[in-house]
Amino acid sequence: MRKLSYITLFIVGVLLGTSLAYITLQNIIASRGGMGMHGFVSTANKVLEQKEITDMLVCSKLAMSAGNKIDNIGLNMRLNTLLKPYDNGQQRAFYVLVYVKGYAFGIADSIEDKTQAYRDYACQTQYPWLQKQEH
Repeated sequence: MRKLSYITLFIVGVLLGTSLAYITLQNIIASRGGMGMHGFVSTANKVLEQKEITDMLVCSKLAMSAGNKIDNIGLNMRLNTLLKPYDNGQQRAFYVLVYVKGYAFGIADSIEDKTQAYRDYACQTQYPWLQKQEH
C-alpha cells in the first residue's frame, strides 16, 4: 500500500508541476508581448506598403544624413496617427514602428547620393514641416 501512495503522490506532483510551469510560461510570454504579436509579419507588410509612412521616414533619415535637425515630435505624432489602426492594445503599433523605421532608415542609408534622393523623394514639398526651423 505504501508503494502505491508514493507512486500516486509522484504522479499528482508531476501533473501539478507541469500545469504550474505551463501557466507561468504563458504569463511570461504574454507579459513580454509574445501573445500580442500574432500577425506581426502581415501587419508590418501592410504598413510597408503605405508610401506615406515609408517615404516620411526615408525623408527624415535623408535630412538627418545631410546634417539637418528634424522635428521629431511632429514626425512621431504623424506616425502615431498613421499607425493607430494597427494597435491591438499590446504595443503592436510600437513594434511595427520600430521595424518600419529600421527598414526605412536602411533604405536611406544605402542610397549613395542622398542629396539627389532628397530631391527625388520630393521631401521638401511633401514634408515641409519635417526640418526643424531654427529660431
